[in-house]
Amino acid sequence: MNLANTPKSEMAPTKQDMIEGLKGQMIQMPQAPAMETNHFFTGGMYCRRIEIPKDRVIVSKVHKTEHFFIGCSGELKVSGQGQDFILRAGDVVASPIGTRRAVYSITDVVVLTVHRTDSVSIDNLESELMEDGYSLYDFNNSPKPGVEVCSLEDAKCLF
Repeated sequence: MNLANTPKSEMAPTKQDMIEGLKGQMIQMPQAPAMETNHFFTGGMYCRRIEIPKDRVIVSKVHKTEHFFIGCSGELKVSGQGQDFILRAGDVVASPIGTRRAVYSITDVVVLTVHRTDSVSIDNLESELMEDGYSLYDFNNSPKPGVEVCSLEDAKCLF
């Protein structure tokens, strides 16, 4: 079969297409409560620490910059950028510009992202590091005002 002549609509979706589809479905559902997120700045670097509860599915925003994605504790199934892997404590992943991932927390997880920046506060940092796009969560991983939130107990029926 010559794929060069095959219409895109007949080709299998790419991983990124599937992640976009997942995001589209998730936006229509009640959202999970906020995740504990801490921000640290030093010497031209920004570090974001996120605590992700077990059984959480997340589609990340698209990143404008190269950065590190680091596992601190727990296990996180990661899909995107042509890769599928389990992120564990001690794992360090270089993330290229344009990175968008879908993740599933197998256990309670703590992850870090580390970015280069001259910023010293989170004000305007999201627009510096992330592509514009629709998101139901703010830079602190809290649902934006007006977003319907379900409890984790209510969400367990989905798994």
